[in-house]
Amino acid sequence: MADSVPMREAADRLGVSVAAVRQRIRRGTLESFKGEDGRWYVRIPIVPDAVSSTDDLTSALLDTLRSENAFLRGEVEVRNRELMDRTREVQELHVMLQTAQRLIPATVPDAPHAAERAGDDESPHAETTAPRVPSQREPEASWRVRLRRWMGWG
Repeated sequence: MADSVPMREAADRLGVSVAAVRQRIRRGTLESFKGEDGRWYVRIPIVPDAVSSTDDLTSALLDTLRSENAFLRGEVEVRNRELMDRTREVQELHVMLQTAQRLIPATVPDAPHAAERAGDDESPHAETTAPRVPSQREPEASWRVRLRRWMGWG
């Protein structure tokens, strides 16, 4: 239900100016109508007795905001803990990856170094160097080399 009161009284009850009441009417947040006497009346919703005074309404709103704020702070704390856990996991995986890469022998030299060695006939080790035999691990080794370069490890 709603009380129908003149515009001035509506402004007093709501604690705003008459211009603010007119703006609320334009926005559609308040209903109004023109009475038989030619004056404009505003329908103001009746506030329940439990929250009838401004102080009660303010304290009720503050309590609601405080409880929502506490809930959101808890959610942020949970997300921060989850983020810290994921960061720790990523660091552990990074260390494991580096350890695994150190254990993998480099079977294929880089292409520029291989070309230098093959074309260097004047080196004293040219006679003792056996011709390079392609191994089956070359594609995997080149993949590791590309991964190391991509990760910035070598």
